[in-house]
Amino acid sequence: MKEYKPGTAYKATLLVVLFMFCRTGLAEPVSVSVERLGDLREARELRAPATVLPANRAVVTSEVTALIDEVLADVGASVRKGAIVVRLDDDNARLALAQARATLESLDAQIVQAKYRLQRAEELLTKNFVSDDELIGRQTDVAVLEANRQGQQVAIQVAELALARTRIRAPFDATVVQRQAQVGNFAQPGTQLMTLVQTDEPEVDAELDPRYAMDLPGVSDLRYLSMGREFPVELLRLSNVIETNTRRLRVRLGFSGETAPIGSTGEIAWTESVGVVPVNLIVQRGAAFGVFVASNRKAKFIEISSAQEGRPAALELPDDTLIVSRGHIRLQDGDDLVIASE
Repeated sequence: MKEYKPGTAYKATLLVVLFMFCRTGLAEPVSVSVERLGDLREARELRAPATVLPANRAVVTSEVTALIDEVLADVGASVRKGAIVVRLDDDNARLALAQARATLESLDAQIVQAKYRLQRAEELLTKNFVSDDELIGRQTDVAVLEANRQGQQVAIQVAELALARTRIRAPFDATVVQRQAQVGNFAQPGTQLMTLVQTDEPEVDAELDPRYAMDLPGVSDLRYLSMGREFPVELLRLSNVIETNTRRLRVRLGFSGETAPIGSTGEIAWTESVGVVPVNLIVQRGAAFGVFVASNRKAKFIEISSAQEGRPAALELPDDTLIVSRGHIRLQDGDDLVIASE
């Protein structure tokens, strides 16, 4: 009888079976140390570039046609909301208002006369001294004059508004950053007179990585860092749209105390709410980065999708999760464990 000699494929299969048998049945448990995740978390400060912007920046323009009579605020001047910053010549506006009021008085006199004639016609109609057509004509006269009076009241309001617009007022507390108006120049509707930057309620503008931006509503230590100083800030608005060119979310914050100068640049800083796992506990298995946890004396690999090589990473698991803190380098998922503290 010919002696049977196993081939290469058979030998390879036998080795795999023996290896798996050793791993599952005969391999000795790995001795490790574990710690609670809550005791391992490290606070990590995150930062993002930021700029202080005004709540509003307005170019004040003329709304009427008139000569510029006086400029009451120059570049660098601070003005209060409602303060007059430019005066326009108001002679034409005053004349137009006076004419509109005189026309109203004339209409009032005509209405008095028309109503008297209507009353006489109604009295004479009972005696057949006037016709029905004449009565209707006088009623129409009164109705037309009263409609004209309403239109003239509107014309007076328009004239008053035109007069008021010869006084250009600041729409908010502001600083003048540019002056275009010159005394003696002719202004028309849309002519730029000066540029104002609102000085109250400035906002901090920043763009954040979407992975960290969503934590901001729960953060209590937001700060704006600039010129070697810290300014406490609070979240005002967080966009839910990722901008296509930067792949960032835009956020606006307001100062909760002292404000930084408008136009200053710096960073916003905050402490990550979840905390991070130290980098020495993060291992790579295959293409994934993660940590090993101890569950029923077995090693379980937990992938951290946001982890990067050489950097700590946030891990959203309960604080009482047992993390393998020693002996994790040689572990594989499913290994039996002997916990050193037990």
